[in-house]
Amino acid sequence: MANSTSNSRNLSSLVHELRERIAATSSTPPNNIDSNADDDALETRFRAVLPNLLHAYGIFLGFFYHGKASAVLPVIGRILPFFNEPAFSSRHGVIFETVGPLLSMLRTGSRDAYRMLFIDAMCAIEDILYISSFSSENSRITEATRFTLKCLLRSFSQNLSDSTCLCVLPTSNKPLDGPGILINLLGRNWWQPFATWIIKFLSKCLTEGTLYVEGLMNTSFVSAACSLLCYGDADLQMACFDFARVIGSVMSYDNVPHENLIRSISTILGEDKEGLPVFRNTSYDTCLGGCLRAVHSSCPDDVVKLTAENLVNVFHRSMRRTKSMELKVN
Repeated sequence: MANSTSNSRNLSSLVHELRERIAATSSTPPNNIDSNADDDALETRFRAVLPNLLHAYGIFLGFFYHGKASAVLPVIGRILPFFNEPAFSSRHGVIFETVGPLLSMLRTGSRDAYRMLFIDAMCAIEDILYISSFSSENSRITEATRFTLKCLLRSFSQNLSDSTCLCVLPTSNKPLDGPGILINLLGRNWWQPFATWIIKFLSKCLTEGTLYVEGLMNTSFVSAACSLLCYGDADLQMACFDFARVIGSVMSYDNVPHENLIRSISTILGEDKEGLPVFRNTSYDTCLGGCLRAVHSSCPDDVVKLTAENLVNVFHRSMRRTKSMELKVN
């Protein structure tokens, strides 16, 4: 109760300061140095309370709108663009926690909308793979090169015309030519975290709503998600490992690119020359080990034979240096 009261006071104070700042900037020219410092401090405070605001809004949706798609989807649409913003990277995990209750409401309130959102997220991953591979292969692409991803077309085309729609997208995220969300991906520092959290989003749908998404996944999407291993940083690779581990719950492992996954893992383990590479820690190796166990135990005999030499060559050295029991037991 004390924490709730404190949060309410902090939010009330923040809103009051925002109003004063808006009034001040509209009536008098700002002093650049002092104004910038005040704005930075205010922005920092706003980012700190944003996850709590999103969580409270999600509870409001569940209580008053019973998970209706036209109420839930616009909020998800407002949340997703945060995942491509480097400025919010330290808060991505907290913001993602607000997505779980929203997905639960959507499953309860509209099964069809939940399934459509899952399909749209799969399509986004295939598009991101194209962006990542194009960026990697084209030397003229730099960190300043802007890509715009249009996603969630189907979900938004069917639900945002409803009279109970509670909010609209910001202009920067609203397409000019129809429904959907525009995501600005300015270099790998933008598209990598967005891909990471979309894959985690899909994994959450798989683990918590298995029966709702059964039969929706296809081979091209699974291949795209697994292929992002080749272009990702440590966070994206860990998301890919977890995804590959759980997909057996909704589809046959026959559709999983076993050989490519195992060879990619062998390559990563093979980089263990003098101590662990900087991107590998216990959490990383645990994700990798869980993925390897799930994929290797389900792959055909011919793939086991084709990849055996690679694994044998790297495993002894890796096992001596890793602190992950999950990887050691493999």
